[in-house]
Amino acid sequence: MSTQMGKYSFFKTEKESDVICVEFRKNLKVDETIAKQLVSERLDFIKNKNCYYIIDLSNIRHISSEAKFFMQHSESALGNILGVAFIASNPVSALLANVFVKTEKKFPSKFFAKITQAFDWITELKKMTK
Repeated sequence: MSTQMGKYSFFKTEKESDVICVEFRKNLKVDETIAKQLVSERLDFIKNKNCYYIIDLSNIRHISSEAKFFMQHSESALGNILGVAFIASNPVSALLANVFVKTEKKFPSKFFAKITQAFDWITELKKMTK
């Protein structure tokens, strides 16, 4: 297993896998500066590979409108993504997940309450795109 701890995020994946699991620091409040750091941490971990993501938003407590805009429209924020399964276990993270799922983008995304559902969806998505 490959892992990396960033200042605000934690990444893990099985060796040679193209599925990346992402978690965030507890009670994280994301402004535009932190959003840019999160993207930088992700890009550093994937080394320019295209990947699928399972992103647990449960620890995010707030995201500024500037950060949300950056994450929804920046080519660097949206690059190297084949698909995203968002996990949310509380109302704030569920709202964030729904905002990102409804954003127009070049890859599929879906919101789940449980990680097992997210893994199942990513597995099916990978089968459909091969």
